[in-house]
Amino acid sequence: QLLERYDELRRDAEVPGFRKGRAPQKLLQKRFGSEVGEQVGSSLIGNSYLAAVEKESLDILGDPLLLVSVPEERTGDDGKTTKQEVEKLLPVDEALAHLHLPKEGDLTFACEVEIKPTFELPNLKKIPLKKLKLEVTDQDVDAEIRRQMMLRGTYRPVEDGTVEADDLLVGTTKVTVDGEVIKTEKNAELAARDQRWGGLLLEGFGEATIGKKTGDSISLQITIPEDYTEVEARGKNATFELVILDIKRLDVPALDEEYLSAMGFDSADEYRDFAKERMQRQLEEELHRIMHGQISQYLSDNTDLEVPSGISQRQTERIVSRQTMDLYSRGVHESEITKRVDEMRTAAAEQAREELKHFFIMEKIAEELDVSVSEEELNAAIATIAERRNRRFDRVRDEIISTDHLNTLYLRLRDQKVLEMLLADADVTEEDVSEKANRAKKEATKKKKKKGKGGTKSKKD
Repeated sequence: QLLERYDELRRDAEVPGFRKGRAPQKLLQKRFGSEVGEQVGSSLIGNSYLAAVEKESLDILGDPLLLVSVPEERTGDDGKTTKQEVEKLLPVDEALAHLHLPKEGDLTFACEVEIKPTFELPNLKKIPLKKLKLEVTDQDVDAEIRRQMMLRGTYRPVEDGTVEADDLLVGTTKVTVDGEVIKTEKNAELAARDQRWGGLLLEGFGEATIGKKTGDSISLQITIPEDYTEVEARGKNATFELVILDIKRLDVPALDEEYLSAMGFDSADEYRDFAKERMQRQLEEELHRIMHGQISQYLSDNTDLEVPSGISQRQTERIVSRQTMDLYSRGVHESEITKRVDEMRTAAAEQAREELKHFFIMEKIAEELDVSVSEEELNAAIATIAERRNRRFDRVRDEIISTDHLNTLYLRLRDQKVLEMLLADADVTEEDVSEKANRAKKEATKKKKKKGKGGTKSKKD
């Protein structure tokens, strides 16, 4: 192949001092040797790799990694730095720079590939599913309208009153572990409800604040989570303290004519109808996603597939890429995506194994059902993403391609089509959640009455 490539160069290359097609091979080797070697090496490796895969009937996952010798500087015990050849597995494009063609004889190389596991799929017909029967109530609409109004609200100081639920508390905080203060903050702002603050779960905080006044202290016993930044404190019991300096309450504006007119509605009833219809649509979408989740769980529970414990970093990154694309397509802000990506990368290996298992299962089902995604479907999905992010279609498409997320988007759309096909043939049973909730309330009321009777009797005794 080297000779053939040099013959092509001799015909086409323009070398000063020689007519086209007359340049000597030694001169061509000197001028184009590295470029030709890389092209020929890439061609040889690609062709021989594909031939070996076909010969062994391997079902390959992803691209191969080539084993090459890479010069690296190493410092010995004597402090001297020397260059040593270290064998490394690198992607083909990086490995070519370290792979040299022999002057004579065959080119030999070793590579590592990941092979798709073999397994049997469970029955895909009549998958048993439960669909929650839920409807948006007038109380739900009231709460949503209040939430919208709260976005327009402003906080006002509470001078002589006491803390009410959801008030904003401003004060000095302190977290103590084993008598040592590990975190403190002045002018910290916390809502009067249970929450996460600085990576700590403040369970019971809301109840502890109700009725407190400016100048009061709140003390709460908490447990430091296992993923807390202060490694030594992880898993330990701690005391969270807050001294209230200020209390602020959100002043929620009314649903007035000015707001309705600005939103394009003639009356409050029209706005309520619009809000209810939108909430019902969002509820249906959420119930749909829940059933998709049930299908995924069914497939995972009923598929005998052992994912190797040593999950490769490349496969983990593919999972992260798919989840990132999901957040991106839903219009989540870039800063939040970055935060979530870091969380996904540090997730437990068990979660990564489940994600990878799901990937293999969906891949096999897509092959069996002959499911694919057209370019038109891809463009329609990108257009939706662009609309949600309020950006131009071409800009979003270029960004998705440049960040290597186009294949991720393809897989996401393909998986959705697979789930829709399975859902269309599923055995769906409706479950009335409202009736179930009412029964639970009645049972709870009965228990309270029994407790009350028991308490009265003991007093008489």
